[in-house]
Amino acid sequence: MKKTWLPIVCFFACLVLSCSKDYFDRYPTDLPAVDNFFTDEVSIRQVLNDAYYSLRGSYRYNFVFGDLAADGVYDSKFNNSSAHITINESNVVADNMIVSATWDSSYATIARANLVLNNIGNIDMDNEKKSRYINEAKFLRALMYFNLVRIYGDVPLIVKDMKTPAEAFTYGREPVNKVYEQIITDLTAAQDLPAMYADNQDIGRATRWAAKGMLAKVYLTLKRYADANTLLQELVTSPVGAGANSFHLLPDFARVFDAANPNNAEVIFAVQYARGFDPAQGNPFVEDAFANEDIGTGILRRGTGTFLMTEELSALYAANDLRLQMNKRLQGSRRSYVFTRKYFDAGMTTKLDAGNDWIVLRYADIDLMYAEVQNELGNPTAAFPYLQAVRQRAGLTTDTHLQTDQAAMRSAIELERRLELACEGHRWFDLLRTGRLITVMNAHFKSNLSDDEIGKGNSVEQYELLFPVPRYQVNLNPGKIIQNTGY
Repeated sequence: MKKTWLPIVCFFACLVLSCSKDYFDRYPTDLPAVDNFFTDEVSIRQVLNDAYYSLRGSYRYNFVFGDLAADGVYDSKFNNSSAHITINESNVVADNMIVSATWDSSYATIARANLVLNNIGNIDMDNEKKSRYINEAKFLRALMYFNLVRIYGDVPLIVKDMKTPAEAFTYGREPVNKVYEQIITDLTAAQDLPAMYADNQDIGRATRWAAKGMLAKVYLTLKRYADANTLLQELVTSPVGAGANSFHLLPDFARVFDAANPNNAEVIFAVQYARGFDPAQGNPFVEDAFANEDIGTGILRRGTGTFLMTEELSALYAANDLRLQMNKRLQGSRRSYVFTRKYFDAGMTTKLDAGNDWIVLRYADIDLMYAEVQNELGNPTAAFPYLQAVRQRAGLTTDTHLQTDQAAMRSAIELERRLELACEGHRWFDLLRTGRLITVMNAHFKSNLSDDEIGKGNSVEQYELLFPVPRYQVNLNPGKIIQNTGY
């Protein structure tokens, strides 16, 4: 599939954001007609493929919100990227390029999904495949809205293809609860997707288990523990959670992220990348993860330094933790740096063209979510085996006293998620949903171990639990798009 999901030239204007009605009174009239394009299954599949491809843009800065904003990653400052630095230091403004790019790219993916959903009904094709394409599009749309609602809060809820540019100005921000209702509706429908794909070209697409796992995470975020429990039970029991042809923890932690082992038995859903294509299809995160100074040799010197592991996080790994193999310390001209190797492709040659996928959901996350749900339902004893399984893979033992101490189990799960899922875009959102973000982050800004060029004296205020809506969105449509408080 990695070799077939190449860029497709798309004709559609996803959201027209370049001008307001008051500035120009005329819109382009030479766009290709959508009605003439959607004539058969091939045309539907092309746009659906492009929706998957557009995930690369939608997830380009996922690490910024999930990790750089939190306490596990920092920006080296030598890159002079104010967009990264201000998020790292909790001084974000509405003009931030990353804030805008994430909004735009997420709605671009939503627009492609809506195109599929709005036009597939008129296509004469196999009903089973039609149902599959519909549910894949719903999965992708829900995934984007889940990211958007956690980053920005209230957002425009667009569930149809906009026929004219002027329609973009009719949408205001919808309440968070309404957005979540749509996410749940879409992911519930997507549970009808196939459990797996036999055709190699389809491997990596959304599956039934991806829909169940993401819906479980949505319910966990909403503290609907009983609903999350029902779904997670399916994911952790045979045949899904055991056996050679099902999802499970790989014995070797490093193999989960190996570019030579994509879509393995631990990966439930991932944004797909591939090395060695023209135009480039490689994962750009590897460049972020290298420092931009004279360090190491060869391609190690070509990084931007926007995705470096904090000393605070690095110090939390026990000396016998097998996950340490994915953390690499190198000495630079000013200091030593710790890099994550989760996005390092050993097959790279002269350019940063990594084939590692960006993993959105994997089985270790499922185990830890299930442990958390069991504990929040008042059963730390049932939570214990799933926390233990993740730690055993890392070569660690687990304190058996956790089985009778809900508070201690809660802390242990939070720490394990931090270590296991480090640099995978989860930390900020974990702290956000558990209500621990302000406490943890403000302690981080004061910590002796947090002096990774982040600038002491920073803090996270209540309003900063959400990021600003891009300023141009507010300026273009001030009657409908209202800025988040504090920005």
